Amino acid sequence: MFDFVRSHQRWMQLILLLLILPSFVFVGVQGYSSFVDTGTAFAKVGKVSISQQEYENAQRARLEQLRSQFGSNFDPQMFDTPEARQQLLDSLIDTRLVASTVAASHFSASDRRLQETILAIPAVQEDGKFSMSRYQSALAAQGMTPTMFEAQLRNDLAQQTVTAPVSDSATLPKTVFDTVVAAQGQQREVRLLNLPATAYTAKVTVTDEDVKKFYDANAAQFSVPEQVDAQYIVLDEKAAIAETPVSTADVESYYKQNEAKFSAPEQRRASHILLTVDEKASDADRAKVRAKAEALSTQARAKPADFAALAKANSQDPGSAATGGDLDWFGRGMMVKQFEDSAFSMKQGEISAPVQSDFGYHVIQVTGIRPAQIKPLAEVRPQIENEIRQQKASARYAELAEQFTNIIYEQSDSLKPAADKLGLTVRTATGITRSPSGPPSAPGISDNRKVIDALFSDEVLKENRNSGAIEVATGTLVAVHLLKHNPAHVAPLAEVSARIRTQLTNERATELAKKAGEERLAALKTKDDVTGFAASRQFSRRQSAQDVPAAVLGGVMRADVKTLPAFIGIDTGNGYTIARISKVDAAPALDADRAKAEREQIARRVAAAEQDAVMKVLRETNKVSVTPAGEAFIKRTAADAG
Repeated sequence: MFDFVRSHQRWMQLILLLLILPSFVFVGVQGYSSFVDTGTAFAKVGKVSISQQEYENAQRARLEQLRSQFGSNFDPQMFDTPEARQQLLDSLIDTRLVASTVAASHFSASDRRLQETILAIPAVQEDGKFSMSRYQSALAAQGMTPTMFEAQLRNDLAQQTVTAPVSDSATLPKTVFDTVVAAQGQQREVRLLNLPATAYTAKVTVTDEDVKKFYDANAAQFSVPEQVDAQYIVLDEKAAIAETPVSTADVESYYKQNEAKFSAPEQRRASHILLTVDEKASDADRAKVRAKAEALSTQARAKPADFAALAKANSQDPGSAATGGDLDWFGRGMMVKQFEDSAFSMKQGEISAPVQSDFGYHVIQVTGIRPAQIKPLAEVRPQIENEIRQQKASARYAELAEQFTNIIYEQSDSLKPAADKLGLTVRTATGITRSPSGPPSAPGISDNRKVIDALFSDEVLKENRNSGAIEVATGTLVAVHLLKHNPAHVAPLAEVSARIRTQLTNERATELAKKAGEERLAALKTKDDVTGFAASRQFSRRQSAQDVPAAVLGGVMRADVKTLPAFIGIDTGNGYTIARISKVDAAPALDADRAKAEREQIARRVAAAEQDAVMKVLRETNKVSVTPAGEAFIKRTAADAG
């Protein structure tokens, strides 16, 4: 268990990202990408750019995560808004800032911190304790390597050191807590009078002249970016795998040549008593700990059956002491070397003399031995067949890729010859722009930077020839051919007039609603009259009423209530609402559990605010800026995107 950091890494990386580092969930693996400045820059952190390609890669990763999470209920358009684009770019900037600070300050994480971090993860615990078997199973299921996890986990923990000391030390004074709780719990008795804009649309007249005038004054709103429609074909390894047979002789030969690969190495099960030693301990203190370990070893050898009881009473390993020191099954490379060498040299039931490691002194009892063995052919046959098929398919794919490349080049006026020769389907993608976003019409094609660059190259766009073979992923080639080119233009008035008319109607109806509301509000402040108001209801800052706009709730709770009834008018953006506040009740006293929960929640907000302050300072000291291209992309409307 002491060296499991080096043995169970990549799977734990994902757990940490999901359970410990949720702030990076939208950034995905792009947050840790290399700092290569390619393509149009959207932002600059010091002298290093965040490119459009980096942004688009992060956006695709985020959309795929959300698509996996929400399934058929996922709507990509919800995340293609100026607010969502700004949030994603800010996440990339923050990640770059933190990584740069870690590198410049030489932050790192110790082995002990790695161990403590993994021990605390619920996903690898059983009955509240670390489970080596669950740990091993999870690693094997994900096919992950130790080196990658250790490096990434150290990096993640090092990045936490940039903001964690500030957010963790944030304090919440009692006066602040009391003020916030009082404000959150205060209740106001309110009646609402809603004047929706839709109630005034019949009073609005929008003439053709109005539409034309708006169109002429706002032509930029109706610009349509350059777009292309294209044909494309895809060659990948799937087709090659499907036509690759695997014989019995192939399987048997592979099995004999790779026996070591299918062997299960020797495993040991052991329990231990750990007596820890501080890194700065004196020689005298170390000697005392060793003497105690020797005494425990002698005692355990005298009565081996009492080893578990001795471990429970004396072991300082938090992960195994409660279970009598049991470490479950482990193989070579999963424990620190000193511990491993001793455990694999002992017989079953044998108890060791004290073994020193970086963690302290161990007294070890070997409780089980599983000899190395080779898995039978029947058990591993499916795996072997798949590996042989993959190997043959790779060779076959290389042959097909060469044919694919040659045909699309030699017969460059059409994709059909290559499609017919290789049994591929000619597909179509429409509305592809130079700066794609949102749900692509052909995933991997209309949202792939290399494909887009090829489509808008002179070879394809002006000479109307096939593109070359484009590798969009490992084992996947694409070729494209232009169908139609639509230059950037302003949409004609006839095409957008209905939209303009609707917009002007809504704006004018909203103004009428606001005017009527302000007149009624002025009258109410002179003479109270509840005609037209809805029934009374309770409002509070803890309320989450879906039928009440946030602007209305916020206005009600901010209103001056020194004199009751109090009236306030709120412009909701699509109408006007008048609120009549007739009663104010102080926040009820909180019981101990609720007060504790409230304090923790408010403390988290304070810590988050402190963390935001750190990021603000980092932005200022590192000269962070969003480029004009980045600002234009963030503010882009659906109409701009075409």
